[in-house]
Amino acid sequence: MNERMALKIRLEQLEGAEIRVIQEFQKERENIFKRLRELDEKEGQQVKASGKPEYVSFNALASVPPETSGGEALTNERRVRKSRPSKRGRSGKMREEAIQILKNVSEPIRGAELQRMIEEKTGYKIANMTSFMKSVEKLDPRIRKPDRGLYEFVNDTANTEEPHQEMEQNEHEPEENEAVTEQK
Repeated sequence: MNERMALKIRLEQLEGAEIRVIQEFQKERENIFKRLRELDEKEGQQVKASGKPEYVSFNALASVPPETSGGEALTNERRVRKSRPSKRGRSGKMREEAIQILKNVSEPIRGAELQRMIEEKTGYKIANMTSFMKSVEKLDPRIRKPDRGLYEFVNDTANTEEPHQEMEQNEHEPEENEAVTEQK
């Protein structure tokens, strides 16, 4: 056995040990996330009972692919799927509540008032109302922002076509610039 063979064997041993350590870290990470989810559920039940709102973060955890000591990413066979706590359940409930509140209100409602009502009904605090409402608008196109800080639910299609009809009517009327050029 020469030195080259010994080095190759040692590299294989290191790679095997590295994979085992990464797998142990991933298992520990999964256990931590599992426990955090349990605590989130427990706290969520306590928040509903106490009525105090809680901040909800809409940013997902960044997942960085595990790397070997040489700097290359591990192959897909060796990667173990990472699990993270899901916030979709909370934000989905909050979005549905926002839609229901807007459906029940006949006129545009201020964003601060809507935020207060959502937080009271769900027990969760909205960290960024603008981002939250943009996601609600994507979920239901009948949710509109008629003016700064106001939100409304447009129930019928007549309201959505009014601006379009006004534009068509204005197309048939001569503009001031056209009238001036015709007079010259």
